[in-house]
Parts: sequence; structure tokens; C-alpha cells
Amino acid sequence: MNTMTLESTKAINPNLDRLIKAPGAYYSMLTADSVEHQFAKGTLSVSSDRSIGETAQFPLFSITKTFTAIGILRLQEAGMLNIDDQLASYLPGYSRFGELTIRQLLSHQSGLNNPIPLSWIHLAAEETEYDYSAFPKTILESKAKVRARPGRKAVYSNLNFLLLGEIIQAVSGMPYRQYMEERLLQDYPEISFHWNDNEAVTGYHDAGFAGWVLGLLMDKAKFTESKVDGLIPIKKLYLNGSAYGGLLATPRALNRFLQDLLNEKILSARSLEMMFQEQLLASDRLSGHSLGWFTGQCNTQYYCHHAGGGGGHYLELRVYPHLRIASYVLTNKSGFSDQRLLDKIDAQLLP
Repeated sequence: MNTMTLESTKAINPNLDRLIKAPGAYYSMLTADSVEHQFAKGTLSVSSDRSIGETAQFPLFSITKTFTAIGILRLQEAGMLNIDDQLASYLPGYSRFGELTIRQLLSHQSGLNNPIPLSWIHLAAEETEYDYSAFPKTILESKAKVRARPGRKAVYSNLNFLLLGEIIQAVSGMPYRQYMEERLLQDYPEISFHWNDNEAVTGYHDAGFAGWVLGLLMDKAKFTESKVDGLIPIKKLYLNGSAYGGLLATPRALNRFLQDLLNEKILSARSLEMMFQEQLLASDRLSGHSLGWFTGQCNTQYYCHHAGGGGGHYLELRVYPHLRIASYVLTNKSGFSDQRLLDKIDAQLLP
């Protein structure tokens, strides 16, 4: 294993410190057999003396969608659903959304809108009282609107994965979180829906104008701490919709999970090929999405990619299926759009 500190990578990419602007970060690139490159910088919080390492816990935000997609494909492998079935076959109460399929939900071709989800959060202190079963129904009834015919175009929407979470519950007979923990993540306890206070990485948001903007997006008095060194600490929080953004994970667990995924221990070779194949629109044009992932190229190598982020953290996860390589970067500073940092970092390290 080639282990690097952030400082030692400057010979590879002298702009790395500028690219990763967060006070803390963890990067890893791995094959099916070994972790080839990794580095970390920073501490669990700006006031902590504990360095970020392989047991540090980060929220994954929208990277959770890739796990939800894997959960759906596991149900297909078990013969419990078919991704070309219509949504209404499993959730007849949502027939008003039209004749869209599970495949179209997975590839963001449903035609549903994407309401801003930044206020769909609650504090860790409120977790024991929070009703996860009520949230999807409330949001889907109050916010969901059909904007286009299914298959016409790909438009990213968290609502697609709220519905996929509901399908998992209907088909498995288990709440979404329970199904994921007991049927997919049982061998990876460090990938879960629960904060570990001893290993949690504190998230931060820039103060100043960016801090003022944050106040327009969330209740700062409720969800943030007092400013430290020009940064606003974000309290530990949970996303209300687990299927589109609820997981937390450590690098150690992500490394194991991704290696098992590449080694066809989590999904069969056929399901992996299906998941990573870029999907076509009804017009036969490429959609820019596979099943649960965005697609792209780095150094001419095809990849499937997903970013995650919100108040306090920004993260990216990627798989190069033809190379059987995966990579990710986890940071503790707010990010609300896909920055494709891995395009710049991986380009220095891909074989």
C-alpha cells in the first residue's frame, strides 16, 4: 500500500492544497485488491488534537443514493422486483406521477421536479423523536410535481430516491433503514445512519458573506455554533430523507465496501455492468447518468460518480468500472454543487 500525507503529494499535484480548501479531508484510491493511494489532513475539529484518519466519520449526503441504487439491484437479484416495472406496480398511491419506471427513477428520468432540500434536516438531539416514515409521504404529496414526460430528459431530483426508498420498504416489508442495515450493510457497521460522537468530523461553513447566505438556507441559531477562526461549525444533524442522503461512513469501511463491490461480493457481475452502464433517453441520446450515478471521463477513462454535500461537508465517490478502480474524497467544509475534484486529483494517479 502506498500511503501518503497531503504534504507529500505536492510533487504529484502542486495545487492540491488549493483544490481541497477544507480544514480537514481524506482521499483514497483503491483497486479490488489494495488501497493504492491515500492521504489525510486536518483534525476531527479545529479545536481537536485528533488527526483525521481511517476511523473518522463523515456524513455522505447524496452519495447515499449510490447505496440505495445497490439496494434496489439486490432486490432485483432476489427476484423481488424488476427495474423496468412501473412505480405504480409497487406504490399504487403514486400512480398520479404517470407510467414511470424504477429504471427511470434510478437514472433521474422520471420527469419529477427537484425542490430545494436544504431545510429538510433535524438535529442529532431530535433523532429519537423523528418520524422517518411520515416524511416521504408528506414531501411527495406537498412538493412533487410532474415537469416532463418520463424518459424525455434527465433532471436530478431527490424525490426520485425518496420514491426508491419507499419501493424498498414496500417490496422488502422492512423500513428502508432497517433493510439497508440488515440486508446490505450488515458487514460494514461503520457505514450506518447514526453519528458516532467519538469519531465524528465536525463540519464547517465559511463566515462572512457565505455565512450570511447560509442564514437564508437554514436556521443558524438552531443548527450552528459560534464562529471559530473564520469558520461556522455546523452541529451534528440528520437529513429527513434517509434514502437520498442519510448515510455516514468511515474511510476504513468505504475501502472495504468498495473493494467488495469491485470483487462482485455485493452485486453480481451482471448487476454491476447494469448499474454502471450509461442510460439512454427515450430519444436514444445518452443521459449522463447510469443507475444511481452520474457518468463522465477522466484521462479518457469512463467513470461513474456521485457528489454529496450540504451544510458542513462536501464529498465525492467514483468508480472506474473498466479499470476496477474506485476513489473518493471526503471534506469537512460546505459544498452545494458537484465540483468534480476527483477529475483533478485522480488525473495525477490513474494508471
